[in-house]
Amino acid sequence: MIAIQREQIKSLDHRVKANVRQLREVSAVVNTASRTLETLARNRQQRIAIVVTYFGTAPFWLPAFFWSCRNNPDVTWIIYGDLHVDVAPPPNVLLKPMTVTELAKKASDVLSVEIDIVDLRQICDFKPVYGVMFADDLREFDFWAYSDLDVVWGNVRHFVTDSILAKNDIVSSRAKKLSGHFTLIRNTARTNRLFELIPDVEKKMAIQKYLTLDEHEITQRLKEHLNGSSPHDVLRVHWPAELTVNAAYQRGLGLGEDSALWWRDGSTFNAEGEEVMYLHFHKMKKTMKTINFGYDDRPSSFRVDRLGVWR
Repeated sequence: MIAIQREQIKSLDHRVKANVRQLREVSAVVNTASRTLETLARNRQQRIAIVVTYFGTAPFWLPAFFWSCRNNPDVTWIIYGDLHVDVAPPPNVLLKPMTVTELAKKASDVLSVEIDIVDLRQICDFKPVYGVMFADDLREFDFWAYSDLDVVWGNVRHFVTDSILAKNDIVSSRAKKLSGHFTLIRNTARTNRLFELIPDVEKKMAIQKYLTLDEHEITQRLKEHLNGSSPHDVLRVHWPAELTVNAAYQRGLGLGEDSALWWRDGSTFNAEGEEVMYLHFHKMKKTMKTINFGYDDRPSSFRVDRLGVWR
């Protein structure tokens, strides 16, 4: 009797291993087919959408944000929220009216858990879910990114080339870390559910405070995936360098013009004159008070410093 059971167990073990091999082979075929489609898509420019959510009064620096977007005509921005301006936005900036309650409902539907937003910072944790939450609006794009509004954009396509897009599923502006202000994700069913790498993600996103899921934890879980997956299954990630000015850099800036950040003719530069993909001034905006140009102006250059935005 024991001998028969051992044979049955051995047979079952063989079948399980065979099924695992078959699943790996199917996965390899699917990924090969995906790569083939990507190769075919290289003959045209990959379409990029950058997604932002914003609730509240329009920030004073919005003319600079809009002007920097206008100078990236081959990138689209989609802004969800209650942002209201009295002028038409650039043609590549789409304003999608939405209430906080409606945003919470979209997140709830995706995560199958009741979401109640009591702190707007909490919304940042939802960023990795945007690809599913806003799938209908993103359908025409090959890649989408989550980002913020406290940004002045430089030449996006100079840093995110079609060659980079063709070879990667995820692109981040932070070195070896996913960025809350620019993580670009291939618009596929698999990569749009990157957030599911986070254990108990539904419960965590229902917590009524910001947990930095969009940066810290998702980075940790992605690194675990990269270290533990087979070459056929692993996501391809491009995050070799800092492409913007980070928090520590901003804190070290002084008050003089030699400490200013610059936008010039569609490109952005740090205080040393080195080109970056964009200026994220989240650690400077607390002391920034004004801008000296408006929506109708077309400056060839302007600077961002601790006091404001100046042409």
